[in-house]
Amino acid sequence: MISANSQKIAKWKIEDVVKSFSAKNDTVYVVNFWATFCKPCVEEIPDFIRIVNKYKKQKVKLLLVSLDLPSYVAVRLPAFIKKNNYKTNHVWLNETDADHFCPMIDPKWSGAIPSTIIVNNSNGYKKFTEDQITPEDFEKYLQEAIGGNAVNKYVTPMNEALAIYDDPKDTAHVKREYIIFKSDDSAVYSIAGGKVSMIAKIDHMKVVIIERDKTFYTYSNLGSTFLKKGDAVKANQLIGYAAFDLDGYKPSLELYVSTAEKNILLTKADFVKRKDKRLTDHSIDRNALQ
Repeated sequence: MISANSQKIAKWKIEDVVKSFSAKNDTVYVVNFWATFCKPCVEEIPDFIRIVNKYKKQKVKLLLVSLDLPSYVAVRLPAFIKKNNYKTNHVWLNETDADHFCPMIDPKWSGAIPSTIIVNNSNGYKKFTEDQITPEDFEKYLQEAIGGNAVNKYVTPMNEALAIYDDPKDTAHVKREYIIFKSDDSAVYSIAGGKVSMIAKIDHMKVVIIERDKTFYTYSNLGSTFLKKGDAVKANQLIGYAAFDLDGYKPSLELYVSTAEKNILLTKADFVKRKDKRLTDHSIDRNALQ
């Protein structure tokens, strides 16, 4: 690996790249795949460097992985980096088989560039993008990675809800991969906007999955909902009414947040109480839909 002022660029295999962002710590790793002949790549790199420098105190690191031709590595690539003042870490990917190296970064990667993966192993955050990223989106993704998808905190999905979750220090039993909310009021609101990707009915309950930026928000144990697949949903929008828990004591909601690869474990620390107590009726049929 080299800095912008070095003369020689290290030649890495894909296993070296994966190892570079696999440490079990709270560092946010940004790995960008680019080439000197790729105009969108060259356009986004200065913003990446600027924004990463802004978040250095939050342990954000950037690695630029060049996919340039082998003939460029000795002279043209280092000269290009120096000319454009790319002051960050650089390596050249010494691979030719995309069928081998692409899936090791993300199963969906076709090999197109620019492509970027952002990882925080301490909270399970992982985001892969096969396209040019705007500065606004890149900074948003960094904030998500630093905060584990909850930088700005979610508003609890139920009025005055009690959040129940497994203590991460408790290793005596199999852990839940979701957080439970119980409330005297059954109205349920979305914690994030997106598009409804699935509605499923399981016995007496309904499950709603809302997708945003390849993150899935799954609301389980809904007794009723007016949503259908493809509907656009805003954050804090009424999405339905929770069924009662197994004891028939209180309306109860199970909330899962996940990517395609893994669940993102949330605790009550990721939520703030709902300030505006809203609908309290338990029947969706007698309330105006929002």
